[in-house]
Amino acid sequence: MATKLVLLPGLDGTGLLFQPLLEALGAAFPVQVICYPPDQCLSVEALAAQVRAQVTFDIDTVLLAESFSGLIAVELLRQGIPLRSVIFCASFASAPHPWLLKLAMHLPLERWWRLPLPESLLRLLGIDARLQALLKPVREQVLPSVAAYRLRLIAAARPFALAQRWEIPCHYLRAVNDWAVPERCANELRRYFYHVEITRIAQSGHFLLQTQPAACAAVLKRLIITMEESP
Repeated sequence: MATKLVLLPGLDGTGLLFQPLLEALGAAFPVQVICYPPDQCLSVEALAAQVRAQVTFDIDTVLLAESFSGLIAVELLRQGIPLRSVIFCASFASAPHPWLLKLAMHLPLERWWRLPLPESLLRLLGIDARLQALLKPVREQVLPSVAAYRLRLIAAARPFALAQRWEIPCHYLRAVNDWAVPERCANELRRYFYHVEITRIAQSGHFLLQTQPAACAAVLKRLIITMEESP
């Protein structure tokens, strides 16, 4: 049976930001893009249930979790879903910056979601004109209250205890210039997986799949072809 790649979206949850990657992947293998409700404030557990309602998981499934969805991927694994492998992209299993918790609980996060992004932030995040065009409908679809709620879920996420590490291979796509998610988040996954492979992609910020789709697609093709060739 062919390997199926399941894509879990970042904070927006729309799946629209996967378009550059999908174009770069072409028809290499089946791909399923997951979407989260844009108008519901759902917990990590509830979002995991949304994923399970959309996907039939089996040992030929590769799960890719982008950014925020690292929390969802970990929850799905804790629930015992069958997988061939899991891939984290610019992602995390706990809050990237624990000090964000205090800020997140006091800042009016809902207000900034649809405000124009300042030029300094665009440069810091590596957001070019094409990505700005992709972000516009995304920011219009998702309620500000939902985006703020998901940011607070990230800020509140803490490392957890696991009696035994997972055996399935874990891969991490690391954006070299990702200020939002530090290197520590990739290394933290070694607590939970026996096998962790980190691929660093140069000239990339947090929006890795959107700004370096060809490089990411090449890595994904290599990983999945290797999996299919292994016994």
